[in-house]
Amino acid sequence: MAEKALAAVIQETYIQGASTRSVDDLVQAMEMSGISKSQVSRLCAGIGADGAAGNGPKGH
Repeated sequence: MAEKALAAVIQETYIQGASTRSVDDLVQAMEMSGISKSQVSRLCAGIGADGAAGNGPKGH
């Protein structure tokens, strides 16, 4: 369950336009091990600006 919650936070942060590095900083601030750029990209693949599959992060 905690993994799904973390995934949701990462995806929402990415949708809001945060860079993959910013997502890594967020994960580390939550006192968890970091996440690589490729892990963020895989996790968020296909997410559009409106949160649906499609276009990537908002404003990009």
